[in-house]
Amino acid sequence: MSLVNRPNNIIQQQRFWQAPSNQLLFLRGPRDKLFVYTTFLVIGTGLAGTAWGVIKMARGQK
Repeated sequence: MSLVNRPNNIIQQQRFWQAPSNQLLFLRGPRDKLFVYTTFLVIGTGLAGTAWGVIKMARGQK
């Protein structure tokens, strides 16, 4: 499939993203939940590790 002969899906995509919904915009796409929750997991793990290290340093442990 080349770039020239691809179907134009702009109108369908525009209707999908602009349709009224109770779901958050960044969670509407087919893979968006995977990306968002993976990012939250990585950030949460980093924050937990940082807090754990700060607590160990405050207690004077190595």
